[in-house]
Amino acid sequence: MANTRAILFMTAAMASFAVADALIKFVTVEIGVAQTIALVSFLGSLNFVPLILRSGEHARWRDVLHPTVILRTSGEVVAASAIVTSLALVPLSTLTVLFQAQPLALTLAAAVFLRESVGWRRWSAVAIGFLGVLIILQPGSAAFDAVLLIPLLGILATTTRDVATRLIPKEISTLFVSAWALLATSALAALAVPFFGGWQSMDGRTIVMILASSVAVTLSTGLITAALRMGEVSAVAPFRYTRLIFALTIAYVIFDERLVPTAWIGMALIVGSGLYAFWREQKLAAEAKRVSGTI
Repeated sequence: MANTRAILFMTAAMASFAVADALIKFVTVEIGVAQTIALVSFLGSLNFVPLILRSGEHARWRDVLHPTVILRTSGEVVAASAIVTSLALVPLSTLTVLFQAQPLALTLAAAVFLRESVGWRRWSAVAIGFLGVLIILQPGSAAFDAVLLIPLLGILATTTRDVATRLIPKEISTLFVSAWALLATSALAALAVPFFGGWQSMDGRTIVMILASSVAVTLSTGLITAALRMGEVSAVAPFRYTRLIFALTIAYVIFDERLVPTAWIGMALIVGSGLYAFWREQKLAAEAKRVSGTI
C-alpha cells in the first residue's frame, strides 16, 4: 500500500513538473529569458525559508565560499539559464526527451569524479543512452539544429551541480546551499536583464503563470521527497519517466508539437538504457546488502 501511494506521489510530481515547464515556456515569450530566470529563481529560493526554519539548520554565510558550494552554485546558475533558454527556443517535447539522459550523465560523472564502481553493463547502458541522444541531434546532417546544444549544456551543468552536492561537507546545510544557489541565480539573472531588452512590465496573466510555476515546482519537490520516504526506491524511481507522458501530451495538445520518428527511436534508447542502469544499480545494492548480512 505504501508503494502504491508513493508511486502516485511520484507520478503527480512529474505531472506538476511538466506543467511548470509549460508555464515557464509561456512566460519567456512575454518577458524574456533573463527576467523569467530572475523571478522564478527568487520565488524558488523563498520556498526554502520555511524549510530552513523548521529544520533548525544554521545558515552560515561563510559556507558559500567553500569550493564545493561555489561549484554547486555555478552549476545551478548555468543549469537554470540553459533550461529556461531551452524552454524558450526548443520544442518542449524534444527538450523533455533529451533531459531523460541526465541520470546517465550522472552515472558517468560519478564513475569519473567520485570513483564510484560502474561495471561494463552500466557503461554499456550509458553508451546506448548517449547513442539515443545522437540520434535525436543528428550532428553533421541537414536536420541538425545548433540550438539543441543548449539542452546539452543544461545536462552538463545539472550533472556538475549534482556531483558537487555529493562532495559538500555534511556540516554544511543542504537546504541553505540550495536556497543560496537559487538566490545567486536570481541576482545574476536580474543583472543581465538590461542586456536582454530591459525589465518588461507584466500583466496579471503573466504574474499568475510565474506564481503558478513556482508553486508547481515546489509541489513537485515536496511530492518527490514524500514518495522516496514513503516507498521503496526500486518501486518508485522508474516512475520519473512518467514525466515524458505528461510533457509530450502537453506539447501535442497546447503547442502542437510532434516528435519525428528519429526522436522516438532516440527516446526509446535513452529511457530503456536509463531503466536498465537503474535496475542494475538496485540489483548490485541488494546483493551487497545480502552479502554484508551474511558476514
